[in-house]
Amino acid sequence: MAYKLGIIGFGGMAGGYHVDAVRRADVPFEPVAAYDIDPARLAYAKERGLAAYDNLDDFFAHEGGFDLVLVGTPNNYHCEMACRAMEAGFNVMSEKPAAMTSEELQRMIDTSERTGKLFTVHQNRRWDRDFMMIKTAIENGEIGKPYMIESRIQSPNGNGDMYNWRGMKDHGGGMLLDWGVHMLDQICWLIKEPIKSVSANVFPLWSEEVDDYSKVIITFESGLVAHMEVVTYSPIPLPRWMVYGDRGAMTMQDMGDPTVKVRRIKKDENKVIDVPAFIDHKVITRKQKRHFIEEFEELEVSDVGAGGDWGSVYKNIAGVLAGTEELIVKPCEVMRTFKVIEAAFKSAAEGKTVQF
Repeated sequence: MAYKLGIIGFGGMAGGYHVDAVRRADVPFEPVAAYDIDPARLAYAKERGLAAYDNLDDFFAHEGGFDLVLVGTPNNYHCEMACRAMEAGFNVMSEKPAAMTSEELQRMIDTSERTGKLFTVHQNRRWDRDFMMIKTAIENGEIGKPYMIESRIQSPNGNGDMYNWRGMKDHGGGMLLDWGVHMLDQICWLIKEPIKSVSANVFPLWSEEVDDYSKVIITFESGLVAHMEVVTYSPIPLPRWMVYGDRGAMTMQDMGDPTVKVRRIKKDENKVIDVPAFIDHKVITRKQKRHFIEEFEELEVSDVGAGGDWGSVYKNIAGVLAGTEELIVKPCEVMRTFKVIEAAFKSAAEGKTVQF
């Protein structure tokens, strides 16, 4: 059985990635109709075999209806279009970021609960191979208990990354609401414990009105710190991931070549190493003793974590509609991440750490 997908806003992501993702043989969805205000995009929708509408009511009245409506408009229209679709009787997945404010997001959640319609957000990068490998390595205890996680996306292209409406503030442009929302969603999904504080620098470097540089530091209740950075102009890139634990550290240089390099204390707890004779055992400190009794090993991990399959978003929704799976991208998780984003903007504007 193929579920029917309707698309509001047939832009680059919807007309390219989403249509291709659901037309795979292993994804039980079929795109059937699109609504847009741009005649050129409607013509392209027809080329791709979809019915095309320039009137939203006509779109909602499409013969046969939809099992899911994707909202792929610019960010400032997500709330309005998602709520209208749910009110019209359809399940909804919004592109990220879910909304412009947490108040808008709450309205979307409230509409979902009132209408009984599914609401989720396209946080497809939870399935990225680089993230899944880091997540699996942490959960497997490769470096013990983590105390610092660094996540970065960097580009040498400067303002080349800020294009079309993504460079416009009133449309919700900027890197924190673009790449940043993916990276923060990954961190918040990985670390379930309560957040203590958020500190951030968010500013335009090359852009005229939106941020193209952002650094967000999240401190969790246990003391674990997560550091997220999006840089649109960085001629010398730092690693995509760095994770420090109490028994070692691991790094991944590039998401395009996801190999996790680990340096950690050897796991052979029974190995005995003689302390050199010139050391007085009575006065040796605990820190000095650790230096002598612990040996390190280096290894590469390249076969953990599945990931890389963005069609998994639609597969999960199909399972939810069939009653066989639990929704993976939950609205409450989306809200938590959005609260972090709002705290980051507040921290950057006021120049101080925000208690969460």
